[in-house]
Amino acid sequence: MNNNLIDLVLKTQRKWADYILAISKAHKKNENLNDLVNELLDDVYAFQYSDVLFKPTLAKINQFRSKRKEFISYFIGKNQVCSEDTGFAIKEWKSINFENFKIIGNDNYILSMGNYYFEDSHNKLLKVEYTFGFIKVDKNELRINLHHSSLPFDN
Repeated sequence: MNNNLIDLVLKTQRKWADYILAISKAHKKNENLNDLVNELLDDVYAFQYSDVLFKPTLAKINQFRSKRKEFISYFIGKNQVCSEDTGFAIKEWKSINFENFKIIGNDNYILSMGNYYFEDSHNKLLKVEYTFGFIKVDKNELRINLHHSSLPFDN
C-alpha cells in the first residue's frame, strides 16, 4: 500500500470525525443540523458514485442500511425513519480518534479496519470497532461506500 493512499484514508477518516463533531456542537447550540448532515453524506460518503452499505454501531432493529434517509435517521434521529434512532452524532462528543489495525487496497478500492474512540463531554470513552470501505473518486479523494461499526464483544 503506498503512502499516498494511506494518507487519503487518514484524511477521509479525519473529515468524517470532524463532521460528526461539528454536528454534535451544532446540536448543543440548537442549530439546524440538516445542512451539516447532508454535507457529511455528500462530502464523505459515496452516494453519488455507488451504493453505500452501513451497519450503524447502535442499531439493533434496522441493523443494515443503504438509503440516505436511513443514514440521516441514525446520525441526527429526527426524520422518523428508524424508530430506534436517537441521533448518534448529536451526542455530546468532544473528540474522535481512529486507531487503524490495517489498511489494505486494490486499485481504486481501499479497506481500513480498527477501533475508533469517541470521547464525550464527561470524558467517558466509547470504544467502537469499525471497517470502512473507500472508493477512489479522484486522484486525491476517497469516499466511503462501506461503513460497519459495532461495540466490542462482551459476554
